[in-house]
Amino acid sequence: MFEFSSFAAALGVYVIGTATPGPGNLAIANTSLNYGRTPGLALAAGVISGSLCWGAMTAAGVSALLMSNTQVLVWLKVFGACYLFFLAWKSIRGALANNATMVARASERQSRTLGFYLQGLGIHLTNPKAALTWFTVTTVGLSANAPVWTSFVLVAGCALLGLLIFCSYALAFSAHSAEPFFARTRKSFGLICGAFYAIVALGFLRSLF
Repeated sequence: MFEFSSFAAALGVYVIGTATPGPGNLAIANTSLNYGRTPGLALAAGVISGSLCWGAMTAAGVSALLMSNTQVLVWLKVFGACYLFFLAWKSIRGALANNATMVARASERQSRTLGFYLQGLGIHLTNPKAALTWFTVTTVGLSANAPVWTSFVLVAGCALLGLLIFCSYALAFSAHSAEPFFARTRKSFGLICGAFYAIVALGFLRSLF
């Protein structure tokens, strides 16, 4: 049976989990701040694609099988930690670079939209918490006897909300009107992002022991 109240609650859970600062939206903000709107939107598209992959696998029951396999979960956390350490290094290096270097990097990377897209995709696909978030969303939004089609409608609804949220991050942090403020805070924001990535990565590794 389809229950609209549960469906709406699940969308609310997804919005809170997605809008709250995490590896995905912090990466979008940092990329938009340093490299501009197009790279930020490309990375946002990658994050959304990764989220949609986990959502589709959850709806089909595939991710539940993967996450119940201890070996798969261990390797996913290891890969996720390594990738987050790499992002931490990139964020800290970017924060410590001088403005001239950042302008040169920005102009060089403006055309590398595929690279930014793959970075966003990697952030979400190597994050086991993304799968757990989807488990929570589907648990809240779907009853035991809910029709199969409702799970895919829920995924589509969450994907649309994710598109709005992640693209909003990219547009906000690349807005010309905000440039003076972000120019002053670029270094500190990059260092915060780097520290956040490192802390999450250490959390992944710590959970293995």
